[in-house]
Amino acid sequence: MFARLFPLLLSGCATSWIATQASGGQRVLDEDIHEVHVPQPGVTERLTVTLPLATQTVQTAQTASAAQPAPAGQPTTTAPLALTCAIDQSGHDLVYHQAFRYGSGWKKVAAVAFVVEAAAGAAFLLTASDKDPGGYVYGGFLAADALVTAPLIFIPRKEIYRTDDVPVTTAVRSDCPEGLALEIGSDTFPIDARGSLGELGETALGEWMKAPNGPLRVDIAGQARDLYVDDAGRCTYVRNHGGTCALYSGATIATVTIPVAAGTLTSLAP
Repeated sequence: MFARLFPLLLSGCATSWIATQASGGQRVLDEDIHEVHVPQPGVTERLTVTLPLATQTVQTAQTASAAQPAPAGQPTTTAPLALTCAIDQSGHDLVYHQAFRYGSGWKKVAAVAFVVEAAAGAAFLLTASDKDPGGYVYGGFLAADALVTAPLIFIPRKEIYRTDDVPVTTAVRSDCPEGLALEIGSDTFPIDARGSLGELGETALGEWMKAPNGPLRVDIAGQARDLYVDDAGRCTYVRNHGGTCALYSGATIATVTIPVAAGTLTSLAP
């Protein structure tokens, strides 16, 4: 409580209090907060699949160091392609909020602010002069703020009861679920739990990136969504897999999100 109210002391207690009332930020004044979260119906589940367009190149020589590039002419290979999966559930909670304002914490902070501002204001006014007129400004502000702060000490305690509807997103799994597949043109390749397409799938994907011959689509639990990769993205993939391409793009991934019925993916064993 003191940590949240301490800025009031630094910027003028009454001034800050007026600002919180005008801006609707009164919640910062809540003390002894108790909240109960009640999950509500209507949870949705989503799978997000990410395809890396740029993959890491690794050295094949046993003597090569990870911290040093391979010498000219030394063979290199591209790290195996791995898609990544993220499963989350989205819903909302009703949050029952109980607290109070203007209790003992508020009264102590306001009292300290009044004393400090009154003393500081008097000091500035007494030391101000024509050569140092700033003292009149600071002293006048602090003195006026202290006068307004004094009655704030005696504001009656106020009980707060509020119900908020709060969106909640929960990460559930990071492995790829069973039954996930990537449709490349007219062929479909399963994606294993680690995100691997297998050698045939990687080869087909590489050919598709060079010359698309149909959709690139992710399938799961009877749902299918296109995994969109534009021309520049395909060039990024081709260049990072040993090919040549003239287009350049800053995109290094392509993603697609598939909504499914709640429990569809979380019920599948990892």
